[in-house]
Amino acid sequence: MAFGAGLTRGAQLLTHRSIETLRPAEAPYRVTDQRCKGLAVRVAPSGVKTWDLAYRIRGTGKMRRLSLGRTTDVSLEQARERANELTSAARGGRDLIGEEGEARDAAASRITVGSLIDLYLRRRVVGRLRTAKSIESRLKRTLSPILQRYAADICRRDIRAILDSIADRGQGREAEKRRQVCTAMFRWALSQDIVTADPTAGLEAYDRGAPRDRVLSLEEIELVWKWLDTDALSLEAADILKLELLTGARCGEISGIRAEEIDRQKWIWTLPPSRSKNGRQRVTPIVGAAREMLEQRLSGVEKGPLFPAG
Repeated sequence: MAFGAGLTRGAQLLTHRSIETLRPAEAPYRVTDQRCKGLAVRVAPSGVKTWDLAYRIRGTGKMRRLSLGRTTDVSLEQARERANELTSAARGGRDLIGEEGEARDAAASRITVGSLIDLYLRRRVVGRLRTAKSIESRLKRTLSPILQRYAADICRRDIRAILDSIADRGQGREAEKRRQVCTAMFRWALSQDIVTADPTAGLEAYDRGAPRDRVLSLEEIELVWKWLDTDALSLEAADILKLELLTGARCGEISGIRAEEIDRQKWIWTLPPSRSKNGRQRVTPIVGAAREMLEQRLSGVEKGPLFPAG
């Protein structure tokens, strides 16, 4: 008979040998185990064999169906043991899978601030943001007084006291930078259901700092360009700085540019999120002198960095 993800064949007393002899068919099929009710081996057309368990939870009308893993990873004995554990609880009206999920959620909500920092850095920062080291340092220095406390128990008063003490030492700008990194982390934790409230919400900004609006005049740009044409720097360093002036991109983005990032048909440069400061892709047209410089460096190069020593 048809059952979920494939035809269910006759039941067998499954053994390691009988499982090995099961061969794939055009459509997936299941072979149920005579010894363990609800347990079956599912054979995919690709030949992959997985443990399939189906059972009903008494008194709820709820049906559970789940995979216990591949037969190459989970032995017959392990599959039967896990299946018996789940079905025995179901006969008593308990949804063990649901209970285990709730327990994991509860455990996650009781992680310490120190563990939250490590989790946030691993999942959201490292490998994504170029400022990862700075973020890690600020988080650990800022929250050092409460690292051992549970993240879900932290309130705005705790964060305010820490940041106020920094601002009171005349370090208002540093207090603001630390507020920002703490806010980013706790907002992420809230989105992941690790905490139920953001303890930084409602905190007023400290010293935001003066906006940087200094730009080079045409005369200054001309002076810099002429200096770059001297032998003061290597040709590679000079080209990087020239491209920075021509495109407005950051020096690190230019020095790390790769041949495969440039579309030579449309002449656009696509900066991948992994190399962008804000973690977002950016597309930049390549025109004029910038195109001439890059065409020279792309000559004979299909893949890899254009500034190997950058």
